[in-house]
Amino acid sequence: MDKLIQWPSAKYWDKAWNPIIGCKPCSPACEHCYAAAWAKRFGQSFEPHETKQRPPRKGVVFCGNITDLFGEWECSPERFLVDTVRKQNETVATFLWLTKRVSRMCDAVCAMSLCADWRVRLNANHYFGFTAENQEWFEKRIEKCIDHPYGINMWLSLEPLLGPIELYPIIRDGSTWPFKWVVVGCESGPKRRPCKIEWVESIVEQCMAANVPVFVKQISIGGRCVTDINRFPAHLRIRQVPWAK
Repeated sequence: MDKLIQWPSAKYWDKAWNPIIGCKPCSPACEHCYAAAWAKRFGQSFEPHETKQRPPRKGVVFCGNITDLFGEWECSPERFLVDTVRKQNETVATFLWLTKRVSRMCDAVCAMSLCADWRVRLNANHYFGFTAENQEWFEKRIEKCIDHPYGINMWLSLEPLLGPIELYPIIRDGSTWPFKWVVVGCESGPKRRPCKIEWVESIVEQCMAANVPVFVKQISIGGRCVTDINRFPAHLRIRQVPWAK
């Protein structure tokens, strides 16, 4: 992990890209969705609808921070992948894809990966991740992508962390993790649910043992969501990212 960067803030991307706005709940993590609250606050519909946004050409780009681009919407997720990958030669951006609909993401990536040239581009600066809030949902989602044959850059977002998660028992053969990066954090917002510090510590320990970069985004201290890394316990002041500057 010689090329790891210690990221300077809790927000691990530079720009967001939302060709669709809106989503629908699909698991307990969605109960206090910040994006739905944002839409309600500004009087906007949160029913999934397409926008005319184009992907940024530089920086670290979060693909869909107020939506799930692999949701069960009318717009094909393959199209968004095609658009970004086709224009990759025009960009120096790193793209972070994140979903709770793992099967649809894997189907889209598989369709793209049939072309060897595009497969190289996908691996160059695209990271495909899924979220998991507890052991149950981690196991449900990892089983849908653990045998993915194309060696893509897979990452894991454990936010909001609502329970302890043991990553090792699910990794078949106990040898190689499918993840290139793990993000972990407590829930934010006025209705946030508890996140024990031991749960976060366990994730960090598991990642370090597997030599996988880990990013501690936010933790609960005294019942409050804290993003200031200087207030974290020393052993949790870790905000690693796998891409090079």
